[in-house]
Amino acid sequence: MEDTGNISERFLFQFGKCMRQIIFSECQNSQTVGLNSCVKKSITKIVSHLFIIIHSSVLSVHHSSTLRFLHHQTEFIGRFLLIQNQLFEYGYPVPMGDQVYIQPSVYEKNTKMFYAENDLIRVCIRCRSSFQVENDGLQRISNSKSVCKDSNGMMYRFHIHNQHPMENLKKFKRAPKVTGSNWNMSGKMYALDVESVYTSHGQAVGRVTVVDCFGATVIDAIVKPKDAVYDCVTKYSGLTLEHFKYATETIESIREKIFDYINEQSILVGHALNGDLKALGIIHDNVIDTSILYSVNGRRPSLRQLTSTHLKYEIQNGSGGHCSKEDAVASLQLVYFGAMNPTSLSPFYQEF
Repeated sequence: MEDTGNISERFLFQFGKCMRQIIFSECQNSQTVGLNSCVKKSITKIVSHLFIIIHSSVLSVHHSSTLRFLHHQTEFIGRFLLIQNQLFEYGYPVPMGDQVYIQPSVYEKNTKMFYAENDLIRVCIRCRSSFQVENDGLQRISNSKSVCKDSNGMMYRFHIHNQHPMENLKKFKRAPKVTGSNWNMSGKMYALDVESVYTSHGQAVGRVTVVDCFGATVIDAIVKPKDAVYDCVTKYSGLTLEHFKYATETIESIREKIFDYINEQSILVGHALNGDLKALGIIHDNVIDTSILYSVNGRRPSLRQLTSTHLKYEIQNGSGGHCSKEDAVASLQLVYFGAMNPTSLSPFYQEF
C-alpha cells in the first residue's frame, strides 16, 4: 500500500503548481481587474503556505537551524516554478510526439540548433563563418593554416560550433516517475550547473555540478566527451585538457546519477537552466530559472551581474574561468534572496 504521506505530499505539490497555472490564466484572460487582483492575492497565499509544508517535509532534519532559516525564505518559492507556457517560450525541452521541441531564443532564430544527417554545413560561433565537416560530422584541424579568428584577433586552426544532430531530440530522458522507493525526493530542491567544451564534433558537456538546498555538493564530476576536445574555452568553463585525463563519466552516466537524486516532482534551480537541460538531454517541468526570475523588460541579466548586485560578492572573476559549483550555489542563493526581497524580482513575480 502506498504511504499516505506520499499521497498527500504529491497532492499538495501538484495542487500548488496547478493553482499557479490558474492564477496565470486569470491574469491573461480576466477583464475584471478588481476581481483578478483579489483572486491572485488570496489563492497565492494558499499556494505559498502549501509550498512551505511540502518543502519542509523533505528537507534534512539534521540541519535544524538552517531549516528554520529556509522555512522563512521559502514562503514564496513555490511561485517561482515555471509554468508550461514559460517552459515553451524560454526554450526548455518540451515533449512533442516521440521527441522534444526546443523553441529557439531571439538569438537563435536565424541559426540551426540541430542538423539533419546529410547536412554537413556548420556555423562557427567564434567567427560566424560557415564551414563544412566530413560525412561523419568530424571537423579536422587544419595542418597548414589558421581558419578562424576571434574578436581579439587570435587565430585558430579549427572552428567551434554548438549545433547538434537532430536525432538527439529523440534521446531526451525524463526524471523518474514517483514510486514507492523515491517518493521522498518529491519537492526536494537542487541547483544545477553545466560547463561545456568544444570537440571535433561540436559542443559537449565537460563538467556537471549539483548542490542541494543547503548548497552542499551532491554531484561534481568531469564528463569525458565522446570526441576529441579541441577547445576547453577555459576562460568560461574553468576546464583544461588535464581535467579529462582520468575522467570516466559519460553524458549517459552523469544523467543517471542526477536521476538518483530527483524524481519528476523534484525542483531544479539554475541560471538559464534551459541550456543545461538541453546539454544533458533532460526533460523536467519543475524548474526555477534565475535569469527569468530577475528579468527586466525581457532582458535576462547575467548570473555574475545578479550575484554582484543582490548577493554583494563576485563570481566568475578569476583567470581560471567559471566554476560550476560556484554558479550553482549563486543561483540557489538568488532564489532565497528573491523570496526575502520580492521587489528585486521581475514584475511578473512581484504580482503573484
